[in-house]
Parts: sequence; structure tokens; C-alpha cells
Amino acid sequence: MHRIQVNDNVKKYLSGLSEKDRRIVGDYIDRLIEHPNAPGNIKKMKTRKPRWRLHIGSKYTLFYYVEDSTLYIDQMMTQEQAHKRYGKFV
Repeated sequence: MHRIQVNDNVKKYLSGLSEKDRRIVGDYIDRLIEHPNAPGNIKKMKTRKPRWRLHIGSKYTLFYYVEDSTLYIDQMMTQEQAHKRYGKFV
């Protein structure tokens, strides 16, 4: 099991979601804590430092990285926004 650290901007983004969407995202994060590299909607990105993206349903994308035993969630956005930004992550 990993510890989790959520960026303040992600917390703010989550607070603006509906209760249903927050619950769905929370379920995905719970699974991610147990298995951060599990197959499925998780894909390793081609960046300088190892980063992953997780599609949450067909609505959201979460970006994270793992250092030591901590999982850092540093960005979350709609899938549409994420697809426009894929090439801009380093």
C-alpha cells in the first residue's frame, strides 16, 4: 500500500465535482493506492521523470507519479483537456 499526497489544485478541482463524480473518482484513487501500476486505464507517459495517467470513466484524467512509497496526484482535468496537453508534460 502507498501513502497518497494530493496537490491542492486537485483538491480544489475535486470539490467542484458532483457528489457522484467525487465518489467515482475516490473509488479509482482507492484502487490506485493499492496498485499504482495496474493494467487498465493506466498508461505510463513518455516524460523525463516517470509519470502515469489514469482515465476515470470517460470524463476525467488524473496524472500522478510515485516516489519511494508515496503516490503524488498532481493534476486532474477532463479527458478533453488532457488530450490537448499530453505533449506538454515533462
